[in-house]
Amino acid sequence: MGSQRCMRAVATLLVSGVFGCASPRPSQLGSRLPHPAAAPAESFDPGGVGSLETRASSGDTSRLSLRLVRIVAQQRGDMAEVEATHTFHNDGDALLEGTFRFPMPDGALLTGLAMMIDGKLMQGELVEREKALKAYQAVVDGMQDPALLEWEHGSVFKMRVFPIEPQRDKVVTIRYLTPLRPSADGLEFVQTARGAAGTDVLPELSIDWQGKRVFDEKQVEASRVVSVPAKPASAVLREQRADGAYSVIRLSPDWKRIPSQAKPAPKNWFVVVDTSRSALEELPRELEALRVVLAALPPTARFRILTSDLEAKPAPQGLSPVTPSAIDDAVHFVEAVAPDGASDLGRVLEVVGGLAKGVPDSALLYLGDCEPTWGLTTTPELLALLPRALPKTPIFPLMFGASVNDDLAAELSQQSGGRRARIRRREDLDAFAKTLPLGVPTLDGIEVEAAAGSEVLASGPLSIEQGRELLLLVKAPAGHDPMLGLSVKAKVNGAALDLLPRVPAEDTGGVARRFGAALVRKLEKQGSPGPDVVRASLDYGVMSKLTSFLVLESEEAYARFAIERKNAQLAEAPRVTGANLENTDGADISADRIQPGDPEILIDAEQGALSVKVEFPFGETKVARYDVEARGGRGAWSVRFLVARDTPEGKYEARALIVHADGSLETKQVSYTVDNTAPELDVKLLSSKHRPGLVEVTVTQPNAGALSDLKRVELQTPQGSVYQLRAIRWGTFRAFVPRPELGRGTLRVVGFDQALNHSVKELALP
Repeated sequence: MGSQRCMRAVATLLVSGVFGCASPRPSQLGSRLPHPAAAPAESFDPGGVGSLETRASSGDTSRLSLRLVRIVAQQRGDMAEVEATHTFHNDGDALLEGTFRFPMPDGALLTGLAMMIDGKLMQGELVEREKALKAYQAVVDGMQDPALLEWEHGSVFKMRVFPIEPQRDKVVTIRYLTPLRPSADGLEFVQTARGAAGTDVLPELSIDWQGKRVFDEKQVEASRVVSVPAKPASAVLREQRADGAYSVIRLSPDWKRIPSQAKPAPKNWFVVVDTSRSALEELPRELEALRVVLAALPPTARFRILTSDLEAKPAPQGLSPVTPSAIDDAVHFVEAVAPDGASDLGRVLEVVGGLAKGVPDSALLYLGDCEPTWGLTTTPELLALLPRALPKTPIFPLMFGASVNDDLAAELSQQSGGRRARIRRREDLDAFAKTLPLGVPTLDGIEVEAAAGSEVLASGPLSIEQGRELLLLVKAPAGHDPMLGLSVKAKVNGAALDLLPRVPAEDTGGVARRFGAALVRKLEKQGSPGPDVVRASLDYGVMSKLTSFLVLESEEAYARFAIERKNAQLAEAPRVTGANLENTDGADISADRIQPGDPEILIDAEQGALSVKVEFPFGETKVARYDVEARGGRGAWSVRFLVARDTPEGKYEARALIVHADGSLETKQVSYTVDNTAPELDVKLLSSKHRPGLVEVTVTQPNAGALSDLKRVELQTPQGSVYQLRAIRWGTFRAFVPRPELGRGTLRVVGFDQALNHSVKELALP
């Protein structure tokens, strides 16, 4: 409420201030409203930054220091495609294992994961959960570099990372689709500096939106919120792929043409407060909300309070009128219960069903996280119980906490005819309480017909509350128009009302993935076999509860675990040499010979740009082309070029000229490095203390420090065996070789830098 002064309007609403200042009694506000209110706009929680909690071999835990977060976002209709890169640093001297947690924005879809391994950003792969877990554990046992991102509970995902080397950075990138936030001025992309844990100041945050740097600051407070205007999005979005034509259609009728169909508020309320162990932190906010929503009920309403953990315990008094003393008694009844145990929502439905039997015009109001952890814990099980336990009782879930099961809350409320709300701030609570006694105009009985061969999914039941939208997700055969043959109508006063928006379709990305996410939710809700859910998740590249993102150290590692690769590796920053790259004097001693290609520069600009050119310092201008496979399938403009062999070493600047779709011109500086110098190599052999019978071979690039560009090291033993060394820190590579392999003869070591210059060092072994 900013600097506004808190008003002491009603004694029963004066609470501890967990949400801030108390508001006037909602029922008094409602008495001045001539018509039923629209459903409150759903609270939107934008993206924040992640944290990496580490565990040492001693068992001690701590949070790794977060040095830099870079956000790169592109508009995709009414969504944004976001890449969030976190750079952590291990300041200590111990080898650590870590758990990365990220506060996903509301409505976001996880679509990708990458991690920096040996100086290279390795793209993750979406894999069936059990297979990913087995691969992760096997690789950890071999002291390699895996990462595993998996669903934890509610809207929380966690990623396991190992190893986190001492005095080294750990770079983690996640990708997701997130809704743009509606505002009074249109759509906007919103990013916060709020962390998944704590409220630390972020050392550095940069945000790129639509290829332009819009924010770049150091020492950013956790409360900082950055919003960037986005273009208006059509109500019909379309994407053509080889497997089909996809559309997302936003339905929002003209309510001036629809007579009020608001449902009156129920008379009898059974109010359940979550008192399980997970509710401990949120209980003060739940109690404050309990006072507000009870005070908002009509004067003729009655209520009965229950607490919920392993059991649902009703207060001894029966249904009571809504009076200040009855509200106080209800709060005291909940306060007397020490939060403990698990949460059995199935038991709540059964107990309330027994109490509501024979009590017409009843409703269930639930305050908690809607996360069942005991008894029936899956959505299909609870939805199957609903018509038996509470056949005519609408459910109103009011959700609190950083992690809630919004999918379950939505299903329970929609199937029963109630409404849900997620409470993050006081205005969310006031908006919900304001509409509770009034009812919300709702358009029911929507009928959808699609052309033969098309499939239509909906974001919820075929009804629309005033102030909200219903999404239809359509898949048609490839090359077809998904809107062709589609009919969406509702009956109003006996006449058919056409609900399809008559606007041009907007071609954009991410539409097929949104259809895939809806398909996964449908299969999970139906209790479909696990393989069907996994197949849909993998086909569309969206994470489910049965799939995980897995990052392994090399393409060979993916092949070893029979994991199909769909995500191409990102191109490295251009680093070129003037040497004759085709003549390496037999330096590459392994079978998979490195073949250099032409240098390439990638330029970030929207796919629909009119042209992109690059002016090079040697006087040549190259026209770039859009490569949909660049940057791991996210697309970029690319240009290839040649460098004269006698070009001096150094960093060179080129200029990219971008003509955007609206005709505006943007100039960007791009750079590349010319490097003709082969890396120095220092080779050391030591008997391994922890691995008997093995010799530890360490190769370093001396005196390079942070400028080390050593990329690949191999050795050939006198016996003819070839080993590829593994990077353990910048400029340092290591391998363990059986002692018998290092008999008499010559040990040959070859090192390549990023420009594919090479050095050869030979050691005579006694």
